[in-house]
Amino acid sequence: MSPRQRAASAHGARVTFCGPPQRMSSVVALPDGADLLEPKALLEGAEIKGLAVRSLARDGVNMGKVTLRLPKSTPPGSYAGSLELGGRRIPLAVEVEARAKIEASPSRLSFEAEPGAEVTADVTLHNVGNVPFQVPAASTFCVFDGTGVDHAFWVAFATEPPERKERIDLLLDDLADSHGGLVEVRARAEERTIAPGDSRDVQMSLRFSDRIRPGHGYAGSWGIGGLRLRVRVRVPARNGKQRAAGAA
Repeated sequence: MSPRQRAASAHGARVTFCGPPQRMSSVVALPDGADLLEPKALLEGAEIKGLAVRSLARDGVNMGKVTLRLPKSTPPGSYAGSLELGGRRIPLAVEVEARAKIEASPSRLSFEAEPGAEVTADVTLHNVGNVPFQVPAASTFCVFDGTGVDHAFWVAFATEPPERKERIDLLLDDLADSHGGLVEVRARAEERTIAPGDSRDVQMSLRFSDRIRPGHGYAGSWGIGGLRLRVRVRVPARNGKQRAAGAA
C-alpha cells in the first residue's frame, strides 16, 4: 500500500505542513500514551531528513508540535503521506513552497577602480534553493558612498540654507551626490541554468559609472533571484585629496 493510500485510510484529522522544505511545522492532537521519542513518517515522492514531535501539554493542551525537515532541494509542490504516532496513523499533506537561494563563493568582492573602469572576477554560484536559477547575461545594480549619510547630515545642520531652500533640500542634494551610479554586469558561464543542488563557475565583468569619485569608497549588492553578492570599490584619491565624513 502506498503512503497516499495509507493516509487515506488513517483515522484522525489530517496534519498539514506548508513552507520551505528545510523546516516546516504543524500541530497534531496527541493520542493517549503516544511515544514522542520515535515518531515515524512516510511521504510519497520526497525524502524525510528529520522529524520531531514536542508535547504542548505544558501549555494546557493535549497537542504536539510536529517539525518536519526535507532536503533543501525538494521541488515545490504537493506531497501526501502519513505520520505514525503512538500506534496511530495520521494523514499528512505537505505543500512545499518555492525557495530561491543562491550562495556565492567568495561571498563579497572588493576592487580598486577609476571612474568608468571595468574589472573582472571569478565566482562560484551554489544553488541551495529548490528551483532552478538562471545566470543573467546582463544586469545592473547601484553602489553608494559609505560616508554619504553622515556627510549629508553634517551639511544639512552645519550649513545655512540659501534663499528658497530648506535644510531638507541640502540633505537630499548631498545624499544624491553619494549615489555612485549603476554598475553594469556581464556574466559568462558554460551553462546558465543552475539546477537545485548544483554549482556553476561564472566570470563577471563589472563596469563602474563615471559618478564614482576619487578618494571615496562605495558599496552595493549584485542581487537577483535569491542571490546577494556584496561588492565594494575604492576609488584612488587624486593629488592625495580625500573627503572625510563630516568635512565640507
